[in-house]
Amino acid sequence: MYFNNKSGLPVTLIFLCLSSAVNAQTIRHIADPLNLTTTLGAGFDADVLKVAGRYGWNNQKIELNTNFGGDKWNLSYLYSPQSPLSNWNLSASIKHGKTDTEIGRFNHYQYQVGIISEFNGWMDTALFTEFGANYLNVKDYSSSDSITATASATILKPWSDRWYNTLVVQGNAAIDGSERYEVYTWLSLGYRVTERWSWEIRYRYESSHFDNVNEEETKWGLAMQSQF
Repeated sequence: MYFNNKSGLPVTLIFLCLSSAVNAQTIRHIADPLNLTTTLGAGFDADVLKVAGRYGWNNQKIELNTNFGGDKWNLSYLYSPQSPLSNWNLSASIKHGKTDTEIGRFNHYQYQVGIISEFNGWMDTALFTEFGANYLNVKDYSSSDSITATASATILKPWSDRWYNTLVVQGNAAIDGSERYEVYTWLSLGYRVTERWSWEIRYRYESSHFDNVNEEETKWGLAMQSQF
C-alpha cells in the first residue's frame, strides 16, 4: 500500500532477545501464521530500526512491531481455538503510519478484522485463507476514509526439515464507492538452522491506487528469527 512509503533495498535482520513457550499448542512450523509462541526481537528495515514483540498464551496472541521513532506501528491480535472441532481463527489489527503526498503529510490508521481458515494439503503444504474488512482513517483528510473487502492466502511449503517456502498474496478493494485497491505479494525462501532459529530471504511486491495516487514498490529483505 502506498502509505508504506520507503525506497532503496530493504534488509531486515531480526534477532531474538527473549522468547518462551507459554501454552500446550501442537508444535507448529516457525513460519506458521497460527504459531502462538512468545517472542521479543529487533531489526532493521532499510535504514529504519524496528523492534517487535509477541505474547502468546493458551489460544491467543498479541503482536506489536514499530520503528524506533514510534510513529509507524502495527498492533495485531489472533484468537486461535486450536481445536479439531473448529477451523476458524479470528484476527484483528490496528496499523498506524505516515504518508508524504503532493499536498502534504498525513497520519493514517487502518483497522482490520478477519477470519482465517487452515487447510493441510498435499505433501505437507499448509494453506491459510483470510477474509475480512479494512477501514482506513486519514487524519485531517477525512474525505479519503474508506472501507475495503480484504482477501489473502498464505501457502507454507516445507521441502525438508530445513528448507521451506512461504508465499503470501493479498488483495483489497473498496466496497464504499471510493477509489482504493491494493495488491500485496510476498515470497520467501527460508532455512531452519534448528527448530528455534531460521533465516529467510524475501521478495515483496506492492501496488496500490488511492484517489489520484498510484504507487508500486518492490523490496528485497533478509531476516533471521527465533522461537522457543
